[in-house]
Amino acid sequence: MSEPTERVFREPVVEEMLIDHLKQAGYCVVTRPRVPSGYPDIVAEGPEGKWLIEVKGEDKGGYTSAEMNFQMGLGQIMTRMTDKNARYGLAFPWTPDFKKVLRKYRGSDGFERLGLSLFVVHRDGRVIRYDATGFSDLLDSL
Repeated sequence: MSEPTERVFREPVVEEMLIDHLKQAGYCVVTRPRVPSGYPDIVAEGPEGKWLIEVKGEDKGGYTSAEMNFQMGLGQIMTRMTDKNARYGLAFPWTPDFKKVLRKYRGSDGFERLGLSLFVVHRDGRVIRYDATGFSDLLDSL
């Protein structure tokens, strides 16, 4: 089933859904705290330890904007990778424009080399976390 393209899946909505998901999973969540490496969108501490997560969403820019937002998110989270005890993630909406962006990363082992997890947020509120290996499998299916 394809998702409607007329509704823009904005970053604040993606963030709110991710926060709800993390809280339901037993995490204490803080948004935009000051850490030595900047201001990540979310810091969550809970059952699997500490997470620093950058969140991205859509705006009216379509594919080009989705590509820029995704790449900006990768850069932002990379600058935050200073705590060896933390886990790092990038959250984004599961939309046609973001799927098209992700196709460019097929065959890349960059996510695995970074140890980066990806949080895929669906319009119905589901959040699926992929480790780098699982994400590579998802990319291959696109």
